[in-house]
Amino acid sequence: MDDLDYSIDALEAKGLFYNKTITVYVEGKDDPLFWDNLFNLAEVEAHIEDVGGSQELEKYISNIIDSNAEFYVATDNDHNDFLEDITSHPNIIRTYGYSIENTMYFSYQEIENTISKFCRKKVNISTDFNDWINDFSTSVRDLIILDIANHKYQKGICIFGDNCYKFLKGQKSSEICEVKTEKFIESVKPNFSNEEIEAVEKLINQTDKELWFHIKGHFITHAILNLIKKLVRKYSGHSIGLTPDFLYTLTIDCKENWESRIDIKTVVEEIVKIKNSA
Repeated sequence: MDDLDYSIDALEAKGLFYNKTITVYVEGKDDPLFWDNLFNLAEVEAHIEDVGGSQELEKYISNIIDSNAEFYVATDNDHNDFLEDITSHPNIIRTYGYSIENTMYFSYQEIENTISKFCRKKVNISTDFNDWINDFSTSVRDLIILDIANHKYQKGICIFGDNCYKFLKGQKSSEICEVKTEKFIESVKPNFSNEEIEAVEKLINQTDKELWFHIKGHFITHAILNLIKKLVRKYSGHSIGLTPDFLYTLTIDCKENWESRIDIKTVVEEIVKIKNSA
């Protein structure tokens, strides 16, 4: 039976069974640990539970908006920065970037520590990693514009998808291929008017957020796995195998130097408001 077949009172009280102050519902199985980290940074005691998908989570959001439910939802921001019909409410907390992955993958420290272990020596990847993030983000700028336009004007076209593989220079590459990208763009661009593209490009030019935070999170995963393999080869001369599950365990904490990171600090400040309003 769906949770929402039960009373809102029961859903609100779930946290009490875990000796937590509030109850927070999130989309899927990858999300509870991420949000637990951020709620802990905000010093808000929360029971965090996934509901099994975005469509299910929308039901919880509707109960907050329509029935004043006193539980909370923590969810991906997607492209809400650029949409008019944004569902905004103090009980709905959103990521700074498109999704949790944009924050998980943004800091190189844990990745650097892991690469050092693979290499059996201390390595410094800050320049390699930051250069890669800048190059990757710039390379997909036109895809970002199309993806936002796709959401904003409800075109129903798959732009990013869940994997960047088809846009990479090769199976083992972490770099976007300009030719493949341009070919794809030319194939979908007729679905958009010039006015729609120009309107979104203007929005992108006006935003303070880095391009990285507007890329669909799952799209990045394959490229960053290839990047880690490349850096291990660069500094050790050896090849390794990695999986998305390994990358998740490597990046899920993402708390190091969090106070200097706008993507984490912004969200933590929103969560702190929960404590201050209690």
